[in-house]
Amino acid sequence: MKNLCRLALITGIAALSAVAFNPKAQAEIKDINFSGTIARICTFGANTDGVLAAGDGWVEGTTGIPSLNTGTAGSITLTCNGYATVSAGLPVRLSAPIGFIDPHRQSVIYDTETQQHASNYTGTRFWTNYYATNMTIPADTSRTFKVGMSAGSQGTAGNVVAGTYSYKVTVTATPN
Repeated sequence: MKNLCRLALITGIAALSAVAFNPKAQAEIKDINFSGTIARICTFGANTDGVLAAGDGWVEGTTGIPSLNTGTAGSITLTCNGYATVSAGLPVRLSAPIGFIDPHRQSVIYDTETQQHASNYTGTRFWTNYYATNMTIPADTSRTFKVGMSAGSQGTAGNVVAGTYSYKVTVTATPN
């Protein structure tokens, strides 16, 4: 009986050892989740300033925009990661010779890829075919715009006096 108890004890220990020291590893897994919110943004890139030239009572910088050919339009690049609305501010006079009057001012932004435009004016519009107040560009896009402007008193001979003229047009891109 002693041998039988001893045999049972040894068998039990052997069985327990086999279970406790099983060479198969038990793998554990756990998922790591990622999330975040990416803001819609627009970034202006390279720009080139325009050059003003005299018209009949006004100064203008538009060559490079279809059907316009006085002075030289400026340009600006815009990149947006979402849809965006683009608009033009009114031309703002920074300096002009004494005696120059500019009750009529108009700006135009022209998308060279899609031929869309946006314009802003006060007084009488110089370019009636450029009338949209803003334009929408698609997401994940980079566009180059021509930026033109005109200011003065249309058809007023002698209004463009000799001197240095300086204006600015603000381009606004609003992510949608």
